[in-house]
Amino acid sequence: MNKFCSVLVCLLVVTTGCFAQRKAGLTGKYIPSDNHTLVFCGQNNIDSTEFVNINKKIPAGFMFYTSLQNLEALDEDAEYGTGKMSGNFILSNYKKSALQIGLFLVGALESVTDGSLDDNIKKFGDWIKKAKVPVFLRIGYEFDLPENNYDPELYKQAFKHIVEKLDEQKVKNVAYVWHSYAAYNTRSIDQWYPGDEYVDWCAISYFAKPQWFPMVQFAKAHNKPLMIAECSPALGTNASEVEKITWYRILFKFIESKDVKALCYINGNWDEQPMFEQYAWGNGKLDISENIKNYWLENISNERFINLDRLYKGIK
Repeated sequence: MNKFCSVLVCLLVVTTGCFAQRKAGLTGKYIPSDNHTLVFCGQNNIDSTEFVNINKKIPAGFMFYTSLQNLEALDEDAEYGTGKMSGNFILSNYKKSALQIGLFLVGALESVTDGSLDDNIKKFGDWIKKAKVPVFLRIGYEFDLPENNYDPELYKQAFKHIVEKLDEQKVKNVAYVWHSYAAYNTRSIDQWYPGDEYVDWCAISYFAKPQWFPMVQFAKAHNKPLMIAECSPALGTNASEVEKITWYRILFKFIESKDVKALCYINGNWDEQPMFEQYAWGNGKLDISENIKNYWLENISNERFINLDRLYKGIK
């Protein structure tokens, strides 16, 4: 066998091995049993701390955001106009809690696919491994949000490239989340789908009027667990207490009827955040009124919902 053939065979073995490993664990990464839901909160340090204080429990995990371009908010606090956040804050203050990370890729898809960001993928993979906790990674979150302008073909290539590179690093403590913003788009979501072997979870955003049907049906057809990856009653600055409690009631019914496996709540006041204040979405903090707080606590205390104290016994 000549040198070229030897190299070709080695490459095929390595590639096939990575693909086989990915396919073997394609569905079943960090998923709770039927009728159980992981609880996450976010999305900045202060709001997360307030969530813990209100619930008097540490949730299963916490949310934060970074970009593959800059890898901010990993070891040091970052500020995007939504409050300071970092993975290090979570890992230092809430040991062993899971992480739910939104990976920003806007304007970077070509740099991912041509390998320009491979060094950053490696650094990110090393950080995830060092965290030693379950990580739910939303690659290019809200892929169908028109403002993100993700070309479907480039998005799929970038998603797969990131997964394959992290597999090469043997990053095993990560589940890959495919996240729709779940509102109107002229394109079908399946145009952005990287494939069953690359996606562990399907996810939606759940705000004022989510259009959840396409992703719920898709997740069911592809045997994927469903996550509410971003959630808040963004009903408007002047929304009444009755309107908000009705929103929570519908949310909890949705979780039960669709057997949602993870709920990630954003405990924030949108009107006070520079990034979002112009939208007048209102205040989504749970302690905005005693009635709202008590309604939340009454429902979230159901045995269905898994916090940190049951996390490692509740997932597989």
